[in-house]
Amino acid sequence: MQALNTRDGEALLAVGAAPDEPWSRAQAKRLIRDKGGRELTITGMPMRYERMGDHLGKAELTAASARGRPLRETVELIHERDRWHVVLFEWPPREGKPTSKP
Repeated sequence: MQALNTRDGEALLAVGAAPDEPWSRAQAKRLIRDKGGRELTITGMPMRYERMGDHLGKAELTAASARGRPLRETVELIHERDRWHVVLFEWPPREGKPTSKP
């Protein structure tokens, strides 16, 4: 929330465990444009694990806004390098490799 509230793209990249690449910077700019600067405070964040194992989960995020509009959103989580990260970014497909099987 702090990264969004302060419109800090570098912090969004860190929280989302995204590389510093043009595609991730563009996504961070869109996130900041769409959800940044709202002075949000987390009021609840119950987490549940997905069936695929202990390294994936979801949090039902609720937040209060200084402007009076509450936020409710489900965020996906991934456990990497001994930390939970919010899945904020969509990785681009690798060039030359198919993204799905026929």
